[in-house]
Amino acid sequence: MQAVFGDMAEKIATWAKAQDSVILMGMASRGIPIAQNIAQILKSKYDLSVPVGSIDNSYYRDDFHYRKRINNPPLKISEMPADVEGKTVVLIDDVLYTGRSVRAALQAILDLGRPAVVKLCVLVDRGRRELPIAPDFTGISIETEPKQEVRVCLNPYDEETAVWLVEIEEEVA
Repeated sequence: MQAVFGDMAEKIATWAKAQDSVILMGMASRGIPIAQNIAQILKSKYDLSVPVGSIDNSYYRDDFHYRKRINNPPLKISEMPADVEGKTVVLIDDVLYTGRSVRAALQAILDLGRPAVVKLCVLVDRGRRELPIAPDFTGISIETEPKQEVRVCLNPYDEETAVWLVEIEEEVA
């Protein structure tokens, strides 16, 4: 997994060197450790010090009241290392699927201020979008079937660091 983070950091570094005031913003929950990993690689390998923030888009989702809660850490995370006004924000998430989480995160960011640019970085792009949203930086791309799901395991939330493609069992009523 570290090699994938390294590839993502390299893509961001190539682009970020020409930018002013870049902020990495991890989406709760697993986008946060991805952003932290990328920031560490940017610092150690490319000598780029990029602040890392986090954002919880839960309350901005259009399906908030309909979603079944699964085993996730408590949310309500919003930590900003700097003001987003006029800055370049790289929004980081673990899996891009329908685009609804990203749309919600964009709204949450805009409530904090007006960034100059927002770029999207995802660990896994699994296709099948419902909204016209595309990543600028991608670690892994995979086309999934409707009955498949991508599960990302990362420290500190999980015991292992891995990406799994799993078949979803249909619920019996």
